[in-house]
Amino acid sequence: MVQKSTVVKEHNKKATDYQNKADAYYAQAKYDSAFYYYARAKISFDSIENKKNIAYCLLQMARAQQTMGDYFGSEDNLIEALHFIKEDNEYLPAANNLLGISAKELKNYEDALRYYNITYQLASDSLTKAIAFNNIANVYTKQGNYKKSVNLLGKVLTWKFLDTLPKRKAIYMNNLGYAFTKLKENEKGLDLMQQALSISNKEDDSYGRIESHLYLSEYYLPYNLQKSRSFAQQAYKESTKHNSIDERLEALLLLIKTSGNNSAFALKYAVLNDSITQVRNSAKSQFAKMRYDARLVNEENLKLKNEKTANDLQLQKNKNEINFWSFSAVVLVIIIIFLFYYFKNKRKEDRLKASYQTETRIAKKVHDELANDVFHTMSFVETKKIEEPENKETLINLLDNLYQRSRNISKENESIETGESFIENLIEMINGYKSSKQNVIIKKDENINWSSISEIKKITLFRVLQELLVNMKKHSQASIVIVSLTNTKNDIIIDYSDNGKGMEMQQVKKSGIANAENRIQNINGSITFDTTSNGLKVKISIPK
Repeated sequence: MVQKSTVVKEHNKKATDYQNKADAYYAQAKYDSAFYYYARAKISFDSIENKKNIAYCLLQMARAQQTMGDYFGSEDNLIEALHFIKEDNEYLPAANNLLGISAKELKNYEDALRYYNITYQLASDSLTKAIAFNNIANVYTKQGNYKKSVNLLGKVLTWKFLDTLPKRKAIYMNNLGYAFTKLKENEKGLDLMQQALSISNKEDDSYGRIESHLYLSEYYLPYNLQKSRSFAQQAYKESTKHNSIDERLEALLLLIKTSGNNSAFALKYAVLNDSITQVRNSAKSQFAKMRYDARLVNEENLKLKNEKTANDLQLQKNKNEINFWSFSAVVLVIIIIFLFYYFKNKRKEDRLKASYQTETRIAKKVHDELANDVFHTMSFVETKKIEEPENKETLINLLDNLYQRSRNISKENESIETGESFIENLIEMINGYKSSKQNVIIKKDENINWSSISEIKKITLFRVLQELLVNMKKHSQASIVIVSLTNTKNDIIIDYSDNGKGMEMQQVKKSGIANAENRIQNINGSITFDTTSNGLKVKISIPK
């Protein structure tokens, strides 16, 4: 117990140091460095099962990702955080509010409303309730439900405690005024927006003034181009001062609309938009790599811990058992190292995210399938007399099964021929899933010019179809599968359908084929899942 207590203290100190360093970087707006140290802190807190601090680190990682525009990655961390704070009213409102922000930015407005409503229900103070109401009203405004937005914001502004928070009150007044103008109640709306701007000026809240200037510029756009342009210029100036990229882009759009010769503003808009897109895409890849590296460290720690336990047990076994376990451990480690370096050497920058997911899936498959078989084989050796012919034959069969499983995993992830033989290899792979129980039908357009399709798109198509067919083989109980490859002017269309038992959308998101959606998005394609009818139907569009 003393030894365990010492270890816990050491891990807690290490984790706290990482967390403090992350907090310092976050305060300096160095979000990539903050994310890295929050991830390291989470791993250390994991080892001592400190749920509260694990949740805090995940929430801060999600906030950093949102700031850099990585809303999908933010959602992943927030959903993981919910697992650790099921009954924690301190963090639950914040987690749901952040989930609402990600959903809103991804234009999943119904999900955003659901998360914001949960935030309001969990809120224990008036300020959090006001924030939730304002966020809900903003979603209603995005949806065009201006009356609902007006009703909510009007209610919030009657709360007396906001008189002590003039900056926040100005935000709500500005949003309410904007909603009124959308309902054509211009006089009332303009008055509220002007009051909000006056408060921001009085409080010297230059950041709060940005949204006021944007709304007023949009309001005057149909009536008074000079006023509209003046407010847009103020919004551009202050958003540049605060490095508020999205607001700066909005201001440039308004300047383009209000200026006769708008080529200079249009050029600024194009350059800024391209720049922020590159920065955010780079941040997404960087966050994905940091989280992947952190996961590898965590898995390595668990692996070392398990190996130590196994070594302690092996000291009590006979020589044959020791040799067998060593052999099994070496095989397992060789397979993991082979698969890891195989994908690491093949990985390229433009498919970084897809490779991370693939490697995680491989590691899980090795753990779930091979580890269980190794344990079963060990148990057999421990309990049976190997020198007996019947037991020796069983052991040989168990080892052969281990070999076949590892060989199948390796074959499933081997390199893909993308040259002249690509279509033949693709057809061969698809036909490989035929059996006495499954009939696979292939329809292909002979006019598709495969030589003009990039290597990454061919690999993506191959892997996505492979994942769909693996899912069919394992889970769907389908007897007929149809794969159709057709050609359009700008895209290659792939239609997959089977007559299996089908899947709910929630099952699709949780299953292995969820990787297909990420792969297709990485090459700017689209994929849709039809789960409403019998079986599973998938439509994929890949740009040429």
